[in-house]
Amino acid sequence: MASRIHLSAGERLHDDGAVYFPLDAVVALVLSRDEARFQIGFARRGDAIGLPRLFVPDFPLVLATVLRGGRFGRVNAGVLWRLMAAEPAFRDRLSSYTMHAMGRYLSEAAGALALSLEQRVARWITLCRRALDDDSLPVTHDGIAAALGVRRSGVTVALHVLEGNRFIRSRRGRIDVLDREGLRAFSATAARTPGKRQTGLDGLRGPRPDRR
Repeated sequence: MASRIHLSAGERLHDDGAVYFPLDAVVALVLSRDEARFQIGFARRGDAIGLPRLFVPDFPLVLATVLRGGRFGRVNAGVLWRLMAAEPAFRDRLSSYTMHAMGRYLSEAAGALALSLEQRVARWITLCRRALDDDSLPVTHDGIAAALGVRRSGVTVALHVLEGNRFIRSRRGRIDVLDREGLRAFSATAARTPGKRQTGLDGLRGPRPDRR
């Protein structure tokens, strides 16, 4: 059945087969395969979390950690299957959304291999700022390291590089973005995907990426 829940910053969504719809929360998404982790974006209102494994059970696990606490709609997988069985058009749109999401996730994960650690950190901060729509980000070195699947010490060095370029200012438990365009350009040196905005679940035509 469908329900509404509230999750606080730092909590992780359960991998329980349900699909979660952020209402006013922001969630960081990480693709996990074996020991590797890849930051694949952020979800907010208009997005859905958990759809890929609904259609493709062996799709890599997507770890979802709440960055900004708030409300979620939670729909049991069985409810969605019944709705899709009753409404073929809804099934087709949801399937299309899911295929686009999986492609974006895998593209983002693969593209990370072309970036240096400093660029990956810069890209993560850029996408995080866009998702939160705020230049002051409540993130830690440990949080970024967990999202990128790298060591904390490497993130610390990368942040020093970004600070040296005056793109950011790193404080305890917070990062301030000082130069949005400079940070974006630095992270986009080996960019793979265009910054075209797509429509999210509000239109069910495809996922809304973290770019605007």
